[in-house]
Order: sequence, then structure tokens, then C-alpha cells
Amino acid sequence: MSPYETDPAKILRNDRYADIPLYGRYGPAVSDFKPQLEHINSTSSQSLRYWEDVISRCGDSNLVYKNELDDDGRDVFALGSIIIKSGHLHKTPTRDYSFNDANEVAAVAIAQKPLAKLGIKVPKIYFTGKIHGRDVLVQQRIPGVGLNIAKQYLGSDDMESFKEQARVVLRTLRDIKPPSAQKTRSYIAPAPDPVKSHRVRQEEADIIFSDGNTDTDFCFMHNDFTESNTIVDDGKIVGLIDWEMAGYFGWETARQVHLRIRGPRKESFAHLESKEEFKDILGQMFFWRDLYDVA
Repeated sequence: MSPYETDPAKILRNDRYADIPLYGRYGPAVSDFKPQLEHINSTSSQSLRYWEDVISRCGDSNLVYKNELDDDGRDVFALGSIIIKSGHLHKTPTRDYSFNDANEVAAVAIAQKPLAKLGIKVPKIYFTGKIHGRDVLVQQRIPGVGLNIAKQYLGSDDMESFKEQARVVLRTLRDIKPPSAQKTRSYIAPAPDPVKSHRVRQEEADIIFSDGNTDTDFCFMHNDFTESNTIVDDGKIVGLIDWEMAGYFGWETARQVHLRIRGPRKESFAHLESKEEFKDILGQMFFWRDLYDVA
């Protein structure tokens, strides 16, 4: 099977994600749902009713990701050409996502033009606002396949190519500097308390904002550049999604978050490194770990 297959009917039964065919795979079709132009980024009463109707179409049948870690979190749904982040299926009131959503809107606006020059898309934002008191974000569904999904069919040379392409993306983002007056690390849309407002772990907040971090590099970073957020097709990175954690953090700070927060820690698997039967598994698990280890 092609690593870039998006047709659910053609996904192999032993595919690691066969039970969730809408996750990380999208091939546009003429019949796909598309948002009405007059309601894009509108919070008029009529538009709110429209988006409420859109959310009503989101249930178990088009659930892409179910947030089972946080009772007050949001789930992710795929509806035709759009992705919806909403907590409407949860009995517990959804926490405040307004800072996350404002940051994502601001970050994709910054990244869109520089990455377009590389042939890489960021999601268009179609709606952010509250529906029945819960924060909802609706964005473009970028055609392609998540690298975390495609990798099960890719060879080492293909994966190395994607890593090098990702490093070009990082270098491109590094050239984006904060406003001249800015002298501290921050999200694009600053929040009064990053732990509470962005719901990041205290360890991540300490890496970014602690007094012990004296790095003076405040360049723009995606800050969640995982394989699952990397959309690929036909050997190329074609999209980069989930910008809610982006900010003016600098290369080394983003690297530390990447190493200590975003992926598995090597020390947790140190007892397996000497065992030959785990060599390939660990190699795949830690492949993306050294993404930032270049000049």
C-alpha cells in the first residue's frame, strides 16, 4: 500500500490506524462538506447558529481524536474539508481554550507566507468562538497523510528526507524574529498564566519561562513539531498543523521542549538499548528526537 493512501476503503487491515481511518489521512472529494463563505470567521447570531449546526454533525462516526485524559478537554472531528475541535460530547464543561485558539490564529498568520514559499500549507482558520459556552475551533483539513501514519510504509532514506525537510522548515521559522521591543520569551498571543491559560505542564513552563533560561534567542518556533503534526504526500512535507503552542521561544528552548516533553524520553528505555530485539523499535521511536540537533 502507498504510504500516502487516503482512501479508507484501501487501507490495509493490519494498518496501525485502520480502526480510525479519518485520523491523519485526507484526500479531498467533490462531495466533501465545505464551510459557507459568509460564515467564515463570523460570530453574528446567524453564523453562530450555522456553526452550531456544523457541530451537531460531529459525533462518534467522525471522531478523529477523543480526549480521554482531560474531562474538561476537547475532542477532534473531521467533517469533509474541515477539522473541528470541540468538547460538546463531554458532560463536564470544557475548560477555557480561548488563549490556545487566539495563539493558533496568530501563529498561522505569521507562518503562512514563509512556509508557502516551501510549498507547505498551514490550516486556514474558519471559526473561533463559543458555542453553548464552550470554545470551538474550526480549521482547514490539509490533504495528505500524517508522517506518524505514513512512516510504517517508509524506508530509512525516505524518513531521513522528511527530517531534512523539517529542518528546512525550522530554519525558515528561525528567521522570523519577535517585535523589536520584545525582550522575553512569549506565546504569540500572551496569556496571564501559561500553565493555566495554555494548560501546559509545569515542567514545560519551567523550560520556557524560568529565570534559569538565560538564552537571548527569541525566534519564532512551532514548538510542537511532531511526526503527527507533519502532513506529507508523495515524498514532500505539504502541511504543518497544530500551532497553538507556537511562540517566540528560540531554537534551543524549543529543542529542550521537544526532547523533554513532546516525545519519549531515552532514559525511560535505557534498560532496553543493549537488547538486539529492541534495536529497530527504539530506532523508530527515537527517530524524530534529534530534529533540532543541527546548526
